[in-house]
Amino acid sequence: MNQHLQAVELSKAYRLLNHGPTVLVSAQYEHEQNVMAAAWACALELVPAKVTVVLDKSTKTRLLIEKSGYFILQVPTLKQLKLVQQLGSISQFNDPEKLSHCETPLFKFE
Repeated sequence: MNQHLQAVELSKAYRLLNHGPTVLVSAQYEHEQNVMAAAWACALELVPAKVTVVLDKSTKTRLLIEKSGYFILQVPTLKQLKLVQQLGSISQFNDPEKLSHCETPLFKFE
């Protein structure tokens, strides 16, 4: 695992969202991927662990989530401030190469 990532027990993951941070929302459908910044994310249920995120219907990420049924939330670090600002300011509809232009590092989980 990446040295900058730390596993959090699922039953305690809601603690990362309780303080209301801006999060990065990632989604993929087939070969399309996108990442966006979102300010409306929160714990929905503790057992089983569930989260909710509010995304405008005009965003590419929401479209990918609706097609795939999946998304990932990341609580960014201070070192990612510039990346979060870029990902939250550029629409992939306007810039299809958004992820490469923002130099967005992507990785996959099993």
